[in-house]
Amino acid sequence: MLNFEFKKSSRKCYQSDKEFKPGDGFYSTLLECEGGQTERRDYASDQWEGPPENCIGWWKSSVPELGKGRVYWAPKKVLIAYFEHLQASEQTADIAFVTGLLLMQKKILTQLDSELGEPAIELHCRSTNTTYPLSVVDISPERLAAIQQELAEKLFVDQPFSGDIESEEANGEVNSE
Repeated sequence: MLNFEFKKSSRKCYQSDKEFKPGDGFYSTLLECEGGQTERRDYASDQWEGPPENCIGWWKSSVPELGKGRVYWAPKKVLIAYFEHLQASEQTADIAFVTGLLLMQKKILTQLDSELGEPAIELHCRSTNTTYPLSVVDISPERLAAIQQELAEKLFVDQPFSGDIESEEANGEVNSE
């Protein structure tokens, strides 16, 4: 299985450039930008005006106390929304492949026995009862490292989300659009 290096959030507000301090609440967004690229942006609570245009998903967090040092995944709904977004473009097939493997590793998606044959696999999400065909992509070690860095910057957070997030009330405001 793949080993990932995790980079924590920048802990700065995208809008005001203000540094977040432990205990500060903030909103994180995953956006589709020009050329099909995606970007993570964090906003201080007082700067939040709702999800920006082209938002793939968003969630609310708070900065943990210093020294905790552990990194967690973004909410399940956001991970799935990002995976679906990647699958919509052939230009991101390699990122979709790695993301699919990560979601399998986290048991969010499972591989089905299917007739797709090589070079594709079929993945299933039990929580949404959705099946996804996924092209198997040969990735160089250099490109894999770049994809790992990109996923770490966009999809990992400093604190856990309690339980399975199915609604905005389950754990603050979590949404994927």
